[in-house]
Amino acid sequence: MKNIQYTTSPGIPHRSIAEEFLCHRNGSEWWYCTGYLNDKAGRMFSFQFTLARIRIFGIQLHILMTAVTDFETGRHYYAQKPVFFGKDVTLTSEKVGLKGLAEMTFLKDQLSLAMHDQEYDLSLAFNPAKEPAWHCEDGILKMGLDDPKERTYYWSYTNLVSSGQLTLEGKAYEVSGKAWFDKQGGTYTLTKRWTNWEWFSLRFFDNEEIMLFSFPQDDYQDGTYIEKSGKYSRLNDYEISPLGFTEAGGSKFSSGWKVDLKKVKVGQYTIVPKLDGQLNLFYYELLADIKDAKGKNVGYCFVELLPGVYNQTNPLKAFSRVK
Repeated sequence: MKNIQYTTSPGIPHRSIAEEFLCHRNGSEWWYCTGYLNDKAGRMFSFQFTLARIRIFGIQLHILMTAVTDFETGRHYYAQKPVFFGKDVTLTSEKVGLKGLAEMTFLKDQLSLAMHDQEYDLSLAFNPAKEPAWHCEDGILKMGLDDPKERTYYWSYTNLVSSGQLTLEGKAYEVSGKAWFDKQGGTYTLTKRWTNWEWFSLRFFDNEEIMLFSFPQDDYQDGTYIEKSGKYSRLNDYEISPLGFTEAGGSKFSSGWKVDLKKVKVGQYTIVPKLDGQLNLFYYELLADIKDAKGKNVGYCFVELLPGVYNQTNPLKAFSRVK
């Protein structure tokens, strides 16, 4: 059974957060959450939840991707499940998930997440420290190409105070930390290499956040700066440069970055991966330290890299990585 609610909004221009949270009749979209966690002894973990609704080559399907990383052992755990015909999918104003495997709930700004796989169970409560932010140009992101069809609507909770329990290989940990939730989608072309991106979610320890969306193959970038107060503004005057490259699944990805912020939080920062990343079904993801010019760690950054940035791509090849 499926339980899916649709909005009448076209997405661009966007309407309210509540309407853009729901499914859109056309295009592809995803509900995405990442965060970092520590137990009481300081052991560090990260997690990722994605439920995507994809239209590709005239076919519609849903894909659930979840992951947990243990930074003490350096091990990634993940699960991926494509679903056709919406079976067991829930996408409503109060719940997003796939029956028996993962779900996020949204009730009067009380958010929660539950994820289950053979090797991990995660249960978290989220307290939003800020109101949601519309990204880039009033919630509209150009997907690299200068074409009205190649756009997405995009908003986020950028500062979610998190607490709960993680069970990993049978051992339970009481954990707390910070998370970030995205809702993004549009009618842009998934199969074009030129719409592939590099995404940086900078989460500073001073309770400010920056989102950078970069398309190096198109020489285009955009972003958002979210202040402590929750006020947000467009940020597209910055420089971001790779310090090196790595390989995963036969594709080349950048690894380590210099970021020069010119008008907000002015200065140069280095984004240093804490571990090698993990190649999920469609993207390469990792958690990194943010270091200032003096080498001080001033925050954490989630990085999401798509293979089309530096490689010729075959979208169907991604399904060979289903675990």
